[in-house]
Amino acid sequence: MTGRIALFACALAVRAAFAGDGGAAAFNGACMSNGLWTGAVVMSGTDDEVLFRQAWGWMDKARTRPMREDALFDLASVTKAVGAATAVALCVDLGRVDPDAAFTNYLPAYAGSLKGSVTVRDLARHLSGFDNSKPYDQSGQVVARILRHSPVRPAGMRYEYACCNYILLGLIAERVSGKSLDALCGNEVFGPLGMRDTRWAPLPDPDPARVVRQAVAGTFGVASDPPAQHAGHPLGNAGLFSTAADLSAFCRMLLDGGACGGKQILSERALRLLTERPDGRSPVAFGWRADPAFTPPSLSAATLSHTGWAGNSLWIDLAKRRYVVVLTNRSGDHEKAAKARVELAERVLRETKGAL
Repeated sequence: MTGRIALFACALAVRAAFAGDGGAAAFNGACMSNGLWTGAVVMSGTDDEVLFRQAWGWMDKARTRPMREDALFDLASVTKAVGAATAVALCVDLGRVDPDAAFTNYLPAYAGSLKGSVTVRDLARHLSGFDNSKPYDQSGQVVARILRHSPVRPAGMRYEYACCNYILLGLIAERVSGKSLDALCGNEVFGPLGMRDTRWAPLPDPDPARVVRQAVAGTFGVASDPPAQHAGHPLGNAGLFSTAADLSAFCRMLLDGGACGGKQILSERALRLLTERPDGRSPVAFGWRADPAFTPPSLSAATLSHTGWAGNSLWIDLAKRRYVVVLTNRSGDHEKAAKARVELAERVLRETKGAL
């Protein structure tokens, strides 16, 4: 099936499996009973207020540890939006990166075979011509091999989601800033926002009382994504760990024009880069998906979103000034769980509608 047909079929299957008018708690219980995830933490609110905060279920597949509101989750590909895209936006702010320049301007060590120019924006929108094969995934050699990895088609021909795009973007941000991704984002974004628990894996001495053991991969305190786990170095495609509260702070910053507590974290130019979809060739703006097909019905077409393989979803509605963070410990089918997270977010939004 094509992507949109598969998405529609999956949505119907999820609605059939969880039919009923129950609220968010009941729906989450059904998802746990049906094996989609072991537990969840959800937060939702506006640019200045948290309207919904709840933890359900268990942190581990064995159901030995109850889920906590401050649980630390492997964000998987949410790293692309919160981590790498933000890092590049910071570098654009500093005048060190032109998003419409060839990415090789900033990575002169790249030695792959290109089929024409590939811009930084092409990488960020998954229009680069790279596919999602991962021959670079070899322990201790990920970075060296990604610099020899080649696209399969010229840039701009079609959208294809590929993790290598964000590995390259992360390397660009590191080279032009002179800092690791962890240090760059930590010093310039996460620290000022009070996101004290947000950092790249591996986590030092992970606390089993707080760190979620990923149910499918079985990983604990390290990235579930193989390249991110094998690189021995922070990557832009995956590897961030965070909490619902930290991610809520990040969402509120974007809703508040890039500011937090009177401090400007991202400029207006950087916000436009991250949030505006320049054309219809890709469903991605710059790191963030801008596609209503993946958005809860109560949110507007101005919503940004991203998902993570481990079981995570974020939505930020720039028009209605709402956000939803859904972090789950996914144990079931990836596509069904992603659609179920959309439905869970929708039920949370309905429950908090009267609070606005």
